[in-house]
Amino acid sequence: MQNPSDVNIPYRQRDELDQCLENWEKAIDDWRVAQFKCAHSETMFKAWEAATKSAIMAHKVSAVLAEAKIRSMDEWSDRYLESTKLNIDAETKKRILRLSEAKWESERSRQVSLRSLR
Repeated sequence: MQNPSDVNIPYRQRDELDQCLENWEKAIDDWRVAQFKCAHSETMFKAWEAATKSAIMAHKVSAVLAEAKIRSMDEWSDRYLESTKLNIDAETKKRILRLSEAKWESERSRQVSLRSLR
């Protein structure tokens, strides 16, 4: 199924502006997917951390000590690193999105300039 923005213009030769626009649309979608993955991972990490802390505190342990115990677990570092990696991936895709937009703007300006010269 096509997205509403997927417009096919018949009998028109594709140019660099079309390619820039397609790259920009792909970058938007890639960033959206990465953001959802990041949000899901961070939510699951925080839920796990809160549940574990609550379980430790149920045994009459202070919140500070419970947090220290959690952060010393191998599982905590694995979950934290996974969440952080997904956040870095989302930020990288956000920067690619901005570059795609800038390339589109540059190509649009170039084509406007070329039309002015004709």
